Amino acid sequence: MILCARYLGNKGFSSKQILLFLFALAFLGFFVLNYKSLDNIASSEKFLLFLIIMLVAGVASVVGNLANFTAIIKSPNPEFVEAIKNSNILLISFLSISLFGSPLASFKILGQILIIIGVYLLISGQNNTVKQNTVNQSSKWYVLAITGAVGFTIMVLGVKEAIRIGFLPIQINLFIFGFNLLAFTMLTAKEIKGYLISNNQLRAFLPIAFLMTVFSFLGNILNVKGISLAPNPGYHESIKNTQALLVTLLSVPFFGVTIDNIKLLGVLITLTGSIILLI
Repeated sequence: MILCARYLGNKGFSSKQILLFLFALAFLGFFVLNYKSLDNIASSEKFLLFLIIMLVAGVASVVGNLANFTAIIKSPNPEFVEAIKNSNILLISFLSISLFGSPLASFKILGQILIIIGVYLLISGQNNTVKQNTVNQSSKWYVLAITGAVGFTIMVLGVKEAIRIGFLPIQINLFIFGFNLLAFTMLTAKEIKGYLISNNQLRAFLPIAFLMTVFSFLGNILNVKGISLAPNPGYHESIKNTQALLVTLLSVPFFGVTIDNIKLLGVLITLTGSIILLI
């Protein structure tokens, strides 16, 4: 999904346009999955509390997604943004102790620290193949990346609380994507018509946007399920954040990134941290 977003950004599509189509298609999929159980969701005695939690998580998700996708497009390499986002795993883990009473073993903290170090090595040093005009496009991309990391932290904690009060992953995703769709429809109200005018642009945009939506749809179902099963949501986020390995490897053919010895060391350290978390 990250590589699809970067590809569309390189083609000149805005982060708001990408996210609008992503949320519209994903929301449609989750609506179909939840259609027969909508009455049961609304009749739950905890529905009002669920709505409040989803509102907070939804706002955090909107901020996180917009900041993160914009940073991916504007950064010299998308893996830089992922590395910053990955740094929120310790914050999630420690907040989960006080908020949910989640366990946090010392050797698990070691695994998380190794993952952070490994990912840092993966992204250390700007690649010479990166175009300078891309870097100059926004020297503040890292501020957006940090904002995205904070937004995703709040969203993960909100999802965990929604699971704790008895709601299912597909129900949570329905409301998260629904709120995001509403928000980005409002943010792009003056631009939507322009998105649909050029048939040539749509032909270039829609196949990649659809592919990105499929990955996002499946990924978010598994993501919420993983948060529900993990003893501490920080463990789950740590494992998920090792996607930086895949992003790094795929960035070689797509964006001309080279892998040196430091990056290889980062791969080994990240994998070691992941193994510790899985023990």
